[in-house]
Amino acid sequence: MQLIQIPFSHNCIKVRRTLELKGLNYDVLDISPMDREPVFAATGQRLVPALVDGDRTISDSTEILRYLERQTPRPSLLPDDAADHAACWLLVDWADRALMAVTRRLAYWQVINTPGTLARLFFPTRRGLARGLMTLAARRAVTRRFRLSAERNARDRDEVRRAARLALERLAGRDFLFGDRAGVADVTLASMAAPLLAAGEQVGADDAIRDLLAWAEPILGDDVAQLYRPLRSS
Repeated sequence: MQLIQIPFSHNCIKVRRTLELKGLNYDVLDISPMDREPVFAATGQRLVPALVDGDRTISDSTEILRYLERQTPRPSLLPDDAADHAACWLLVDWADRALMAVTRRLAYWQVINTPGTLARLFFPTRRGLARGLMTLAARRAVTRRFRLSAERNARDRDEVRRAARLALERLAGRDFLFGDRAGVADVTLASMAAPLLAAGEQVGADDAIRDLLAWAEPILGDDVAQLYRPLRSS
């Protein structure tokens, strides 16, 4: 089994953590955000994560989670109760829709406006003039693709605060959304919140966001915090 990924992608973190909770062995193929040819060659599309399992290829992070639950039902990362089972997937969908895009935009806005950070993130092995030129191209591409702007960033800050408060209300002080162990809903919510670790002090100072990230930390593990830490400073 091979996971094709961009290491810092929160969608890829979501799948990695699920694979780990399932106890599954897998290899990774890391690709650059600016070069999608390896994933296209393997799957016929350009988005990550993509899972290659024998002659099967699955893209979209939630579809991969569903596939893993079908193929490896034990240990299950879903509630046993039928109503909770349905509610679990509903929360996965909510977290994807409410947090996936907005947290990514907030993190990228911070990244492109912190000198040197985008270069370290996208081109860690490049040096000199080539790195500078590639970084300029990447900055334009990221800004255009995600429609980043100061006005959008202000709206995103308000939007993510509302989403964080709703998530905390649903958690109601519990360690997990369902039962006594992390499942797919917890992994999804935690992963979709993870880019907020790199979204800057103005975002991280909000109490709800700080509390949501504190909840997410043990679910994601130290490696995710280590992954995002270099993005928080120049």
